[in-house]
Amino acid sequence: MSGRYRLVEVLGEGGMGAVWRAHDERMRRDVALKQLKIPVSLATGVREQMVARMEREARSIGMLKHPGIITVHDQFHDEDGLPWIVMELVRGCSLAAVIGDNGPLDEAEAARIGAQIAAALAAAHQAGIVHRDIKPANILLEGERVVVTDFGIAAVPGEATLTATGALLGTPAYMSPEQVNDREATAASDMWSLGATLYAAVEGRPAFTGGTLAALLLAVSRGEPAPTRRAQLLAPILRDLLNRDPQRRPTAEAAVAALTALGDAPPPAVASPDMVSLGPAAPSLSRRAYLVTMGAAALALAVPVGYLLTDERQAERPRGNRTPAPSGPISLGLALTGHGGPVSAVAFSPDGKTVATASGDRTVRFWDVAARTLLNQPLTGHTDAVRAVAFSPDGKILATGGADRTVRLWDAVARTPLGKPLGDHFEAIEAVAFSPDGKILATGDGDGTAWLWDLGTREHPDAPLVHTNGVHALAFSPDGKTLASASTEVQLWDVAIRSPVFRRLKGYSSTVGALAFTPDGRTLATAGHYREVRLWNTRTREPIGDPLVPSDAVGALALSPDGRILATASEDRTVRLWDVAARRPLSRPLPGHTDTVSALAFSPDGKTFASASDDHTVRLWDVAVVRQRAPA
Repeated sequence: MSGRYRLVEVLGEGGMGAVWRAHDERMRRDVALKQLKIPVSLATGVREQMVARMEREARSIGMLKHPGIITVHDQFHDEDGLPWIVMELVRGCSLAAVIGDNGPLDEAEAARIGAQIAAALAAAHQAGIVHRDIKPANILLEGERVVVTDFGIAAVPGEATLTATGALLGTPAYMSPEQVNDREATAASDMWSLGATLYAAVEGRPAFTGGTLAALLLAVSRGEPAPTRRAQLLAPILRDLLNRDPQRRPTAEAAVAALTALGDAPPPAVASPDMVSLGPAAPSLSRRAYLVTMGAAALALAVPVGYLLTDERQAERPRGNRTPAPSGPISLGLALTGHGGPVSAVAFSPDGKTVATASGDRTVRFWDVAARTLLNQPLTGHTDAVRAVAFSPDGKILATGGADRTVRLWDAVARTPLGKPLGDHFEAIEAVAFSPDGKILATGDGDGTAWLWDLGTREHPDAPLVHTNGVHALAFSPDGKTLASASTEVQLWDVAIRSPVFRRLKGYSSTVGALAFTPDGRTLATAGHYREVRLWNTRTREPIGDPLVPSDAVGALALSPDGRILATASEDRTVRLWDVAARRPLSRPLPGHTDTVSALAFSPDGKTFASASDDHTVRLWDVAVVRQRAPA
């Protein structure tokens, strides 16, 4: 071939191409040759498109230099004008073949392979290249080395689109929902496909199946993977990667860190199938705890409510809307129930008499804290899940943000809407926060945009606060001069001039989902996607000590009004209290919720705190009683 390559044997062949083992006579080494075969009957336009696609594959891989990405040595055209790609010969087999021959991998091995795939994707994404077809068949294993191959349908910056409108480009079982729904594939799409690949590796079967192609595509579009049976340590990472919302998936760099750390993690203390299973993914109106919008709760050191403390065995009960009966001498009352969907935000009125809850059922509810009863009918008006809620400092106004991309203001006393919704956001509202003087409302969305609204005029400055990823939490400093925003990193903004304060808070390997200032404004607490809770010096922008490391992904936190106690919630469905000064737990993990805990808030007097969950309930806890439960 080309006077240089001698074909030895076919390694694999399909209807449109083949891969050969060949010998490079000039360099005296074995190589792999990828051949494009085009049927004579194929239309000319389609033929040209296929040729262009294969030529682009060679160029795209040639741009990347990474041990986890197959190396391209050369490209040439044969006498028929068809391209061949000369690549390194990887002496191993595909991940698909390993799974097919030997069955599912153990979690440590799957995590090791996944970390190397993620590292390769990080290199590609940094170059602006999206693979678009990550799957077990495109992952080659050569000893300890993991190689990503087949960039044939990759999206490359500066290259023309080679896909016909409506064409399904990729492998359906490993395609992301946005690809199935004919939207542009992004780096986040590759992360979904990585999740589906790791799911297949550890479970031995695809995450998505269907009796027909239409059924399969519908399952992927809904983001409802089959429940896991083997995944335990990997289950939280699989949930993160297979999040239907692209903004909420970890980046390739974050996945590398998480999967690498998993290799050294101790086995889970509890191996209950219910606690580790990856159940049907929440619909788009739900969200995982680590991206929970803390809204008013986390940012204004908002204030919760007192609630039920149940026995640990409640955590093992099946999920459902029915609240278990109180048990033991430390029960404080019944859970607040009634929402028809996950409860994603909770906030207390400044007088502590009322708690507002926001849910995926598109409603906002007001509860009498003392009586644990619903006040009036639920507030309706949002056309999609309500994800954020906050009371104004004087308690007269309630602000809510929804997946319908609107922010609504309500009379918190009359429970009626105040004017028209605030618009201008392009994605779901993830966070809302009032300034301490009540004159400004900050709102943030999944597109990475935050606006500062003048509540007197209901207008905002022409320029928003812009982030590279979605804004998941907002918090004003106690003096109102600084706004903290949580995205893939934490940014501090000068409220007066709408300008970022020098130096961002860095150090996370994943998305930051919640934050809160201490009452003196000197410390900022932040919760990261993977097991990280950090305390920061707001003056130096440096971390204070080592991170607090709960047992699972942390997506919700709240500080007590005096700043001495920190509450955190993990995807293991438990809540923890920490002594901020001593940086140690104050109690054993609090069980009771049967699904991810999405939001936390302390009451104004600091005696109680509330936890909101995807299990459709809100629970109120007595701080004094909780502290009697000595840490294990």
